[in-house]
Amino acid sequence: NDSGLMYSFYATVDLTAPDTTIVTGPAAYTTATGAIFDLSSNDPGAVYECSLDGGAYAACTDPATYSGLIDGAHTLDARAIDTAGNVDATPAHYSWTVDTTPPDTTIVSGPVPLTSATTATFDFSSDETGVTYECSLDGAAYAACTDPVTFSGLLNGNHTLDVRAVDQAGNKDLTPAHHAWTIDTDAVDTFIVSG
Repeated sequence: NDSGLMYSFYATVDLTAPDTTIVTGPAAYTTATGAIFDLSSNDPGAVYECSLDGGAYAACTDPATYSGLIDGAHTLDARAIDTAGNVDATPAHYSWTVDTTPPDTTIVSGPVPLTSATTATFDFSSDETGVTYECSLDGAAYAACTDPVTFSGLLNGNHTLDVRAVDQAGNKDLTPAHHAWTIDTDAVDTFIVSG
């Protein structure tokens, strides 16, 4: 049936892949065994696929949430897919480390048990790299200290130093290293008992 009408059809062809951004995620080092990621794309209608620790890509929501992560390094790759089926060829990448294990601290060297020196230098170490240290001299509150650390102007008597390592995730040694020593600067008095 020719009614003399003309019809025009227009189709939009979308060949441009969306871009993906991971806006937020966990800290680079964390004690949390769960992770939440805020995802974004320059295509507001996009959906997402995620790959955790190099696994196969699977549909994920925004925000993407994971739990039960074990200690160690982790990665998340996220890619947007637009309504035309175009997939981001350069997925957004995020890496972080879960660390729930406190470090262990060792005092490598310090003053001898009985000394006349009113200065004491300590060298210490940890079984983890990248740690910082906190020291407690004679039972005082823990405060940041360097390795090695030197204390001067110490008085006669008994002294203690407790030192604990703090790792990059914020775990603190639960059993700080301990060192005790005594300072005695008093001169000895000498008597001739008989002659």
